[in-house]
Parts: sequence; structure tokens; C-alpha cells
Amino acid sequence: MEIVRKNIVIFRTDRIGEVLLATAAVDSVKRAVPGASVTFVTSGYSRDILSVRGDIKEILIFDTVGKKPGMISAVKLGLELRRRRFDEAIVLNPQKYLHLACFLAGIPSRIGYGRKWGFLLNKTIPDTRGEGARHEVEYTMELLKLAGAYVADPRVLMSVRADESDKIDVLLGKEGIDRDLLVVIHPGASNPAKKWPKERYIQLIRKLKERTGVAVAVLGDEKERELAGEIRERSGNKTVDLAGKLDLKGVAAVLKKAAVFIGNDSGPAHMAAALGVPVISIFGRNIPGAGPKRWGPWGKGHIVFHKPCDHGVCLDDKCPYGYECLCNVSVDEVFAAAVGSLCKRGVNDL
Repeated sequence: MEIVRKNIVIFRTDRIGEVLLATAAVDSVKRAVPGASVTFVTSGYSRDILSVRGDIKEILIFDTVGKKPGMISAVKLGLELRRRRFDEAIVLNPQKYLHLACFLAGIPSRIGYGRKWGFLLNKTIPDTRGEGARHEVEYTMELLKLAGAYVADPRVLMSVRADESDKIDVLLGKEGIDRDLLVVIHPGASNPAKKWPKERYIQLIRKLKERTGVAVAVLGDEKERELAGEIRERSGNKTVDLAGKLDLKGVAAVLKKAAVFIGNDSGPAHMAAALGVPVISIFGRNIPGAGPKRWGPWGKGHIVFHKPCDHGVCLDDKCPYGYECLCNVSVDEVFAAAVGSLCKRGVNDL
């Protein structure tokens, strides 16, 4: 007999990009299982990615970003889950204490990957994502077959509240950028092996402003303030430094106003794509499971630069070749891609 209503909990407890891509599971469950109620367990770091969604009943916090949860935290989470009487759990990032919490909660259907105490689940598939043969969203859909929630056209979407948009209008207006065409750039990343050289970003911004007249906003978190500040200082007028000044809702509001987003393999790139903004993303490293086939911006109309070197096994952030794969991407080709994206959006007076 078909289940017409389910109480489902979905887990993804890591960084912004991963959590945002995981929201394809929420959309798919709601579309495939009429009347389903969805709770999402995530990290405090990524909570704001989910808080604006109307299709999530409740958000629970279980931090695994920069923290090492233990047995006690797993038991506490298990008790919280038990009180909510879930019918099904879908664990999208394998984590032994998440698996333990689902088991302790007595959730009848426990879906996930068969690793990191995967024996505590009762519906699993092998975790082959490290091969990087498909996009992370497609891997998620493969897992959702076990929940009867597979859809052929998975969607990763974000929205921006009107009050957040208004705040950004005021902020940009104070910088004298109230009517200019805006390009948003994120030069940072959590891993130095992902970061296109700052000199390239400075050259790119200067070229964009000289030849197209666009304004540029530079994004970053608290740790990226120095990087963003130097880029702002050296790239001249009509560049706004927003590093460390916005929460995730504010970042989304800025991205929504962009004509084009340019950045490294990072959370803001996925946010921009989910907001319908054309993304130009620069990848480094020659690691299949970390490459653009798996982690590129989801959707159509985006451009990815990835020119991996053949130096044998990639040593990631311990690269002895000065991150040559990143340096292989030139300012001229990123500039040309940006102009092309602007023209496709109907900006013809460049």
C-alpha cells in the first residue's frame, strides 16, 4: 500500500555548498512523497542556507564542521529524534555518530551509505562518490531511490527575503553602486589548492571595470578580510569589499543582484547557481572526487575552468608545483567568459 504521508529527517552536516546541494533531496522528497513532512539536521555553520525554505518543518543542529562530535552528543541527538517519531532517516554525509543517533532513535527506515558504521542503517548503497563520475546531486538522487523519492530533474533552489534585498540596496547605495551592473567575486576558499591567485583577480577586476564599466563586489568571510581588502585596495574605484560584513542571508541577497558570479570552488558559487545567476568557477587539483564533474555549479549556463596538470598523484594543498593547475587559467579567458555571460543576459553595450 502506498504511503501518502511520511515524517522524514534528512541529514547533511558539513559546509555551505554541500548542504545547499543536499536540498535537492528536500525538493525531491516533497515532490515524490505527497504530504511528507521534512526535518533537516545540519551544522550551525550552514543553518541559514535552510532557514528561508518553506518546505522544511524544522531544522536541528548537529555540528561536524571543525568539531568532533562524540558518543554523548550522538545519544542526545538520538533522544531528540526519538521524540519526533520519524518514519525515515536519509543520511547524505556518512558520519558514524549520525548513524548511531538514527539507530538509537528507533527510526524504522534508515537510509545512507554503507560506511562509517553503516551497519547501523538498514538500507544502504556503496559510497562511490570519491570516483567523481557524476555530480553530487546525481549521487544524492541515486541514494533517494531507496526512499522511493528519485526524480529525474532534481532542483537546487534558493530564495532571498525582500527585507534582506532592501538592506543590500542600502549598503551598495552607500558605496555609490545603486544602478551599476554588478559582478560579484569570491576570491577565497577553505583550501589554498582551490584559490586562483589574488593577482589574477586584481587584474581581472581592473580589466572588467576598464572595458565594461561594471561595478564589482568582493565577498569573503572573516578569515578572508585581508585578502578581500587588498583586492579592493589594488583594483580601484567601483569595487566594494563586503568580506566579513554579511551573514549567509546577506551573501545570498548580494548574489541575487549579480549579473555574473566569478569565484573558486566554494559555497558562494553554489549559492549563486541556486539563485539563477550565471557562474564562472575556477577549479584546481587533479582529484576526481574533488573535481568539477562532482562539485561544479549545478544547472545550465555555467562555465567551469579546470586545467589539471599531470604530475602523478595530486598532493592537494601540499602541491610542490605552486598550484600550477590554477595558474594555467588565464585572466584573458576568464574575462572573455564573463563578457560572454553578460551578453547572454542581454547586456549588449559592453
